[in-house]
Amino acid sequence: MTAMTVLPIPDETSAPFWEAAREGRFLIQRCPETGRHQWYPRAHSIHAPHAKPDWVETSGRGELLTYSVIHRGNTRGDPYTCALVRLEEGVTVFSRIEGVAEEDLRAGLPLSVAFHRVDETISLPVFRPPSDAGGSDA
Repeated sequence: MTAMTVLPIPDETSAPFWEAAREGRFLIQRCPETGRHQWYPRAHSIHAPHAKPDWVETSGRGELLTYSVIHRGNTRGDPYTCALVRLEEGVTVFSRIEGVAEEDLRAGLPLSVAFHRVDETISLPVFRPPSDAGGSDA
């Protein structure tokens, strides 16, 4: 059986995010009027809809809010963890958790962003314990 991978298709709005991810940086948007952050990428600020948001680099640090360990559906056969992670900047992102045993997962667990290089155009953010983060995988 052939594994099917669904990759994001960058558009005009999300292109800065994907470019930064290729470089190992995690960007989010910030409203130029209120200074409040937002996630996911949009062409307008959710805090001041007439304003175009700016892109800013995050600290890459956050904490685990909640998670689900998926035991089925992965073509490699091993379980993986999908989670909601609240970044220090206050936005919540949906991502994958790596480097944490299932029995060690808990709300409040400190995490840091890392990146998986899928190909020359796409790197996907994942979260790991701070001591394991910071690198990109080929």
